[in-house]
Amino acid sequence: MIGIFTVVTTIQHQKLSTQQHEQDKQDAFLLRQHSEWQAENTRKENVFTTYLDDVSKLSMLENNTMSLAHIRMKTLTSLRQLDSVLKSHLLLFLYENEFIFKNSQVPSSPLLKVNGADFNEVHFQGTREARCSFIGLYLHDVHLWNGSFINCKLWFSDFSKSIMYNTIFANTDLRGSSFKLALLDKGNFTKTNLIGVTFAGASLIECDFSGARVTRGKVNFMNANLSGAVISKELLHNATLSNCVLPNGTWAPIIMENLIINGDVEQIVSLDVDEK
Repeated sequence: MIGIFTVVTTIQHQKLSTQQHEQDKQDAFLLRQHSEWQAENTRKENVFTTYLDDVSKLSMLENNTMSLAHIRMKTLTSLRQLDSVLKSHLLLFLYENEFIFKNSQVPSSPLLKVNGADFNEVHFQGTREARCSFIGLYLHDVHLWNGSFINCKLWFSDFSKSIMYNTIFANTDLRGSSFKLALLDKGNFTKTNLIGVTFAGASLIECDFSGARVTRGKVNFMNANLSGAVISKELLHNATLSNCVLPNGTWAPIIMENLIINGDVEQIVSLDVDEK
């Protein structure tokens, strides 16, 4: 009996030892993972802080052209090393310091060339009472996938030639802004103000324009691709559609009576946020 008891006790101890060993390994893994996460966050914050210091110094140089060239290189390099939160802070820094602000009062003012910059997943969100404001924002030919500007004021901004798949502009005032030749597939433009906006040549495949409005003038969809887009018949009535691919895949110029006769088009273009 003593021998059997000893064997059972030994087996139990071995099981406990194995379990403790596995727990120790798991704890060590989690600790190492947390340490690596902290180190990576610290590295990103250092990159951002260094960027702010360097750009602040470069902006003081007398040779403005040379200064902007150096700032461009530092901007492109730093953005590739930052997460979405710090990218958003960097964009705000550039805008507030007028590097990417198109000043209508000083039209000849030089802007920072940000073409090719990685602004993917930047996020800005205001409220109905206090909209975030980016009037004259200059983001020409940038990468801005999966980003968002919600409840924002983006008057007279330039997103032309930018790649902006799956980006959200919900409840945002876009009046006078340009999305010429931009790639905006699966974008969200619900309840936006589109007065004077141009999407000429843009790809708008499966974009959602539910509740979007144009209270005066027209929105420009000339040469754009609206295949599969959710867009109201009213908005199409207030749009320039020359050479545009319509939501059902047919080509404009169009006769509005044909939209009503064609059941597929009627189903797509009459969709609105309140009818879903």
